Amino acid sequence: MTIRLKAYAKLNLLLDITGIMPNGYHYLDNVTQSVDIGDIITVTAEKSNRFICNITCDNKDIPTDERNIVYKAAKKFSDRAGFDISCDIDIIKQVPLMGGMGGSSVDGAGTLFALNNLFGNPLSEGRILSLGEEIGADVPLCYKGGTIFSYSNQKTSGMEYIKTDTDVAFLCIQPDFFCNTGTAYRMYDSSPTPPFDKTLQYLDKLRNEGILSASADTYNVFTLLYNDSRIDEIKAELIKVGAIASEMTGSGSVVFGIFEDIKKAEKAKTEISSKYSNIFTCSPVDKGIITI
Repeated sequence: MTIRLKAYAKLNLLLDITGIMPNGYHYLDNVTQSVDIGDIITVTAEKSNRFICNITCDNKDIPTDERNIVYKAAKKFSDRAGFDISCDIDIIKQVPLMGGMGGSSVDGAGTLFALNNLFGNPLSEGRILSLGEEIGADVPLCYKGGTIFSYSNQKTSGMEYIKTDTDVAFLCIQPDFFCNTGTAYRMYDSSPTPPFDKTLQYLDKLRNEGILSASADTYNVFTLLYNDSRIDEIKAELIKVGAIASEMTGSGSVVFGIFEDIKKAEKAKTEISSKYSNIFTCSPVDKGIITI
C-alpha cells in the first residue's frame, strides 16, 4: 500500500510566550497559517511481525535514522494502533530547514496522516492530534492546516480553526544565519517578557476582517528576545517594497512580509531578489496536507 502527499509549511502570524509551565516548558499563544510550500512524502506500508521504518531523503543534512521525526511518528502510530508495521518513507524537502516554517513538523504530520489512511483510519483525528503533540508542538497545527489559533495557559489549552481570507500573499526571506531557539527560551526564563497586549485585538480582527486587517498587530516574541538588527533590517526592507506588515516566523530565521496579492509580492521579490540568495513567495492554503 502506497500513498503520496504534500505536507504544507506554516508561517506564524502571531507568536507569544505567556508563561512557564511547572515542567519547564512554555505556555504559548500561537496563530499559524499554512502556505503552499510543502514537502513531498511517499509512504509505503504494511502490517509486519516487527516494527521497521526505512527513511530516504533528497537532502543529505536530514538524518534518516531514529532521530528523524518521521521515524518517531511511525513508531508512535504503530504503538498506538496496536500492531507492528513495516514502512518505507521517502521525503523530498521543499520547506526551508531551520527557518521557523515547520520544516520537521510537516514531515511528522504527513507521516501520521499517511499511515492512518493506509491502514483504514484506526485512530480518530483527536488521537492523531494527541500523538502529534507528543512528537512536537507544531505537528498538530501542520496536520490540521489553514489558519489556526492555538493557546495554552495555567487554566486551559485548545486549538481553534479560523475561516479567513486566502487572497493575501507572503514574500519570505531566509537569511544566511540561523537563530538559536534554546538561547531565546533561556533569555525568556531569566527575564520573562510581559504578554503581548494586543492578542485579543488581533484575533478579533482576524476572525471578522481577515489577515490584512489584523496584520498591523502581527507579532513574534522571539524577534523581541533575539533583538537582532539583521532581522530588523530584513523586516524594514520588506516594508519598504510594499509589505503591509513584516515579521519573523517561529523561532526563525525566515522573515516574511504580508502583501495584498501575489502580483504585489512577486513585484517586490523582483525589486530585492539581488540582495538575498533565498527569497520566495507563497500563498495561504486552507489545508495542512493533501494527497497527490
